[in-house]
Amino acid sequence: MAWQVRFTRDGRQRLAGVLRALLIAQLAISLVMVIFCYNVTVKVMSLLKNIHKVTVMLFYALLLLHAYCMKLHYTSGFRLISWLLRCPHWPRAAPVTRLWLISGCLVALNGLLVHAACKSTLKALMKELSSSLRIGISHYLSEPTWKRIMDTMQVELNCCGVESPSDWHEIPWINMDFLNEDSELVMKLSGTDGKALPPVSPYSCCSPHVLAACCHDPLQQFEDSWWGSAAGATLSARSCRDAVGAPLARAALAIHTLSALALVLQLVVVMVTQLVVRSALQAVARGDWTGHHDRVFDHFDLLQL
Repeated sequence: MAWQVRFTRDGRQRLAGVLRALLIAQLAISLVMVIFCYNVTVKVMSLLKNIHKVTVMLFYALLLLHAYCMKLHYTSGFRLISWLLRCPHWPRAAPVTRLWLISGCLVALNGLLVHAACKSTLKALMKELSSSLRIGISHYLSEPTWKRIMDTMQVELNCCGVESPSDWHEIPWINMDFLNEDSELVMKLSGTDGKALPPVSPYSCCSPHVLAACCHDPLQQFEDSWWGSAAGATLSARSCRDAVGAPLARAALAIHTLSALALVLQLVVVMVTQLVVRSALQAVARGDWTGHHDRVFDHFDLLQL
């Protein structure tokens, strides 16, 4: 038994209004995706572009390209709706609509592929970031560029170390040239490679939320009690890897959620568009269309012949 659905001219207008609302919702999804992901990650990405510029640009390129494809596709849908309403007897209405629906489904599925690509890109970025920051700690005093990058990141993100603040105590970054070699304490903390591992952190590890004086260098304190938890309490407890990963994880979750929502809405768009096309064909069969538009298509058909 065939599925018969009939719409009057006003019914077709209301149905087209529903379809326009769905297209606007899809455009809003693409806009929200770009704005949210940019606002969440711009602070972190501006710091990482000095270390992994290609990966940062790849993430934003994938996001912007997908949003632009959604914009092109769904804005063209408004033009298609107007043609289906004004000129339902257009002979190419069915194939053009079918092509538009197929491209829309591909765009929606591409959102899931973009999410997978962005997720793998961010995962690779986090893996490379750990090794890069360890190199930055080891060259903190020898290369001004790394010192500027590490200090800026730790101050802006309120973090300390790579995996934990103790990384500054485990990775050799202070040469013996910066210390008093005649000191018994320095000789005790120094290694065979000429570098020392004192419980010292740079000033950028100091937490802005602690009102007490920051003891990032307990060696300069008179009391040994500052070597323990008292000194660590004035430093940022969050690692830089966690500080970078948190906004990137939120961006990946937003891309996944909005892409899935766009796919669900695309299925609704397919069903509503089929109703619009079916109602347009039935309007042609009943002779229920705006009369002055048939002259345009009669002239168009003559040009084709």
